[in-house]
Amino acid sequence: MEQKLKYLNLPQLLRFNSGSEVSGESWPRRRAEILEILQENWVGKLPREPISVREKARVGFDSDWGMDGKAHSRVEMITIELEYENGAFEFPFRLQMPVGVEKPPLLVTVGMSLEGMFAALPPREFGEKGIAVATLGANDIAADAWGFDDAICKLMWPEGHTGSDAGKLLIWGRCMAYVKDLLLARGCFDESKVGCAGCSRFGKTAMVAGAFDEGFTHVVSVCSGTGGASLLRGKIGETVANISESFGYWFCDGFKQYADREDDMPLDAHFLAAAVAPRKLLICSAYEDFWCDPFHEQLTCIAASPAWTVQGKAGFIYPEPKGTAPGPRYPKINERFFDGDVGYCLREGGHGMPPADWDTLGDFILK
Repeated sequence: MEQKLKYLNLPQLLRFNSGSEVSGESWPRRRAEILEILQENWVGKLPREPISVREKARVGFDSDWGMDGKAHSRVEMITIELEYENGAFEFPFRLQMPVGVEKPPLLVTVGMSLEGMFAALPPREFGEKGIAVATLGANDIAADAWGFDDAICKLMWPEGHTGSDAGKLLIWGRCMAYVKDLLLARGCFDESKVGCAGCSRFGKTAMVAGAFDEGFTHVVSVCSGTGGASLLRGKIGETVANISESFGYWFCDGFKQYADREDDMPLDAHFLAAAVAPRKLLICSAYEDFWCDPFHEQLTCIAASPAWTVQGKAGFIYPEPKGTAPGPRYPKINERFFDGDVGYCLREGGHGMPPADWDTLGDFILK
């Protein structure tokens, strides 16, 4: 697999734009460069920050009653308000708190709805892990559609959105961070285990949220593919041209200009993944998800790993095959590579986020 990376001719992760070599001590400067490259060629420029973030309303109720007659979780429906110079914007989110767990880990997720294969809301059995989950709906923030003149966008860009400004991935990702900050201010969560996660377009969103906000200690991408966890050079399935035609509003114009020109990009998915270092990153793939190309998602783990190892951390650790030439091997179906700070899992089935993925990401956060 490492041999394949050589043939892909990826942009060098541990070289500054000037050409000098990156060390562990200088990694923060290189990360700052990578974030600039991402803004110019992938997600767009960071939007303006709100003047204040506050809780506007909250309604709570007990949920998930067990056979012992006791509630096992506390659910709160919360409205968050972001104040800008030119007005205020509010959106709802749902917080599920495990009962009887002192300072639980916190996971922030985003999706199209609360239920279903692409939902932000975990299955009921996930509650047994004792992790608090805050769930956001993307369309409550900015429509998952072309156009930047609705909802929060008109406050972020009162003079109009341009092609170099943030696409929807970065808008949603920043709002995940605002929810995280609001909740951590309560002082009732384990701040060493604060995750962000999503599936498909929201797996991309979670990677972007974690890349730009170091307050997320654990970043989880599920089936995020093109524009997310999958290396674009040599990838099968969805291409930059495909995704730009259908969902170009997720990105900036700098990304779309590389349609059918992936080899010319000054970065690839390993830059997005590396921006999380030295924090924890988990990439989950599905064996039959050819559009995302699960094996190129694993290649991203290998290509991004030096961002961790240069800082003395355990990057992506994978076993060598037995009885063949040395080198990393592909995972077996439903196998987890959890030994390093970069984790990878390949499950059976296709695109989506079934309970097995929730179980995997929960175990990764608690590890």
